[in-house]
Amino acid sequence: MTDIHEMNDLFEQRNIYLTPPASVDDQIKILRSRGMLVDDYAYAKDFLEEVYFHRFLSYSVPFLANGDSRRYQLNTKFADVVKVYEFDSQLRSLLLDAIEKIEISVRTQFTNLSWKYGSHFYLNHKLFRDHRQLNDSIERIQFQIKSGHDLLVSEYYHRYNDPAMPPVWIAVELTTIGQLTKLFMNLKHAEDKEAVAQRYQIHYSVLQAIMDNLTLIRNYSAHHTRIWNRHFNFECSLDNQHQLISHALCDGSRMYSVLVLITYILKTLGVEQPFYKRLIGLISIYNINVDLMGFPSDWQDNFSILLHGKK
Repeated sequence: MTDIHEMNDLFEQRNIYLTPPASVDDQIKILRSRGMLVDDYAYAKDFLEEVYFHRFLSYSVPFLANGDSRRYQLNTKFADVVKVYEFDSQLRSLLLDAIEKIEISVRTQFTNLSWKYGSHFYLNHKLFRDHRQLNDSIERIQFQIKSGHDLLVSEYYHRYNDPAMPPVWIAVELTTIGQLTKLFMNLKHAEDKEAVAQRYQIHYSVLQAIMDNLTLIRNYSAHHTRIWNRHFNFECSLDNQHQLISHALCDGSRMYSVLVLITYILKTLGVEQPFYKRLIGLISIYNINVDLMGFPSDWQDNFSILLHGKK
């Protein structure tokens, strides 16, 4: 009869990762053994010396034969996977550029509350619901003040020593998109949140959901994570006036939904056309199967509604 300790030892052994690292030459052998065509060996070797093997493999998944994780579809080329890899890189750059515009706009709307409450309103606990969360936000800004060596911060402290924190238009420069969203949603009065959200013609709860989701996308993009065909867990918030937005937030969890949300916000800012044209250009140049990005069959009609208000 097998001793319980022996069974535990066997179980632990079965869960030990023992696969040795493969050299670049061996990596190419693995790809070829799985049916991938590597026409230019030198190019493939140069590429894999700069892009680690398992990162490359994650981009090759759409090319696998159905039901076989160890075999590629017929005529799959190394260059085909590199194309998708390059598309993903370009897409991340496009998303970061768009999210930058959105983040700066929301910062501006939040800062404009200073017209009502004064330059340091973000330090006033009476204007916020959760005092503990506000204290956390302030501490994070203080940390950035001490470690960031920001020019505007230095200029403020060169001239003033009271208040101990800079005005809101300097402080928001030190916040991440996630911290900005928390400050915005921590506002106590609904009319203040509405004042921020009205620029985008949506309810403030919808703006929060969009900002939370864009925070996730921004972090993926900034850390160079594969994003083009990823599944996301989005925060749902219904908007009865914008069915496409509600669908993107509550029924979609793919890159298509991200692009719908970004296009909508950029439309309210009047800068949607360059984003959309570049997106369509990238899809065309790299010959991307948009089904893998969660695009529905009527995606062109949907973007037409977003861009022009009609099909």
